[in-house]
Amino acid sequence: MLKLIAILVLSGQLQVAVQQSTGYAEASFENSPTGAQALIAFAEKEIGDSPGGVRIVVGWVDEGAPGEHIGKALDDLGIKTGLVPPDDIQAAIAENQLTAPSARAVALADEKRFGFLYGRKKK
Repeated sequence: MLKLIAILVLSGQLQVAVQQSTGYAEASFENSPTGAQALIAFAEKEIGDSPGGVRIVVGWVDEGAPGEHIGKALDDLGIKTGLVPPDDIQAAIAENQLTAPSARAVALADEKRFGFLYGRKKK
């Protein structure tokens, strides 16, 4: 089964949600080069065995949030990412009654749009 790593870029923070068999492991890191490296280390540890592959998506809710730290860190590793736009994240927040933007909202938005990739039907 394809596993999902969702990243939310905020002005001072990088949030990550890593798909697990029982939900998501979540963490936050400083939006800096060091924070981006720590996020990648966390995601690698949490993803575990994934014979079906991994999909990494990055979302943002504020157009002004600097995404260069995580973008460069992933690019340096040769990792391609999908993008989740702000409108999709806001819709996921409302539909799932979340209290604020989060990496989990990024994951839910991507699953809704691309559920077929994860073996799920679109809602």
